[in-house]
Amino acid sequence: MSKRIVKSYCRACGKKTNSEVLAENQESHRDEYRCDISYQILQCLGCDTKSFRKVFEDIEAAYPTYDDEWEVPEEITVYPKAVEGHREIDDIWNLPEIVRVIYSEILMALREEAKVLAGLGLRAAVEAVCNDLQIPGRSLEVRINRLSTAGYISKNDSERLHGIRFMGNDAAHDIKKPKDEALSVALQIVEHLIASVYILEKKAQGTIDTTISKYEVFERIISEKLEDFSEGDEYPIAKYLGKDTRRVKEAISTLEQELINKITLGDYSRLSIGKVDTFQNSPQQLQHFIVENV
Repeated sequence: MSKRIVKSYCRACGKKTNSEVLAENQESHRDEYRCDISYQILQCLGCDTKSFRKVFEDIEAAYPTYDDEWEVPEEITVYPKAVEGHREIDDIWNLPEIVRVIYSEILMALREEAKVLAGLGLRAAVEAVCNDLQIPGRSLEVRINRLSTAGYISKNDSERLHGIRFMGNDAAHDIKKPKDEALSVALQIVEHLIASVYILEKKAQGTIDTTISKYEVFERIISEKLEDFSEGDEYPIAKYLGKDTRRVKEAISTLEQELINKITLGDYSRLSIGKVDTFQNSPQQLQHFIVENV
């Protein structure tokens, strides 16, 4: 028996592929409303992904064509439903729960074509990222701007996120259904935000040397570097950082001042504040720090 092959959307391949019909059950209705319904189990011939497909043939709505034949309209639904042409973010379980839940619900709304809810969800995703990063602000407008000034996203990214804010506001206040193209672009913008803040950040750590502007990262690297020094050593921060000084060049004064504040408040005990002096013919005097035995 030859295989029956149909074209069907594959959620794994992200496009229509040739799929084999592994099993099929057909129903014909000729009573109150004439229609044929096929229930099929499919397997993608490209990646072996399984899916379930329902084909509804509306005989009542059939119409003649130019070839003196009849065209029967079909309504095809594939399960699990997918957002056609879209590839979901990998490893979403590594995202913070608040972000992961909102992102998953956005995709659920898009699969069911609940466009107003999807517009609301995209706005909520931006709020969720701000909440997770503890970005303050009395409004989402302020918080988006602070995402940029805090260094999490670029100025261009923040401008695009304001577009998400406008879309969400329209969906919430005017019950305005976003257009398909707008939703597609908005989803890409939100996924870019998630990737930039969480996924690429995690992949970059320990893989490539990036610039450092966040104090938490600066403190962690300092603590790692101190393992190569002895108690009582007294040097400027650049000596402890070594080659990694280039990574903090743009923010060194701000990061060093925050380190001093942490030491003064007793929140960082690996170093104590030392003298202010020149070091190895430096053109200016530098703040020194003393290694403590912790």
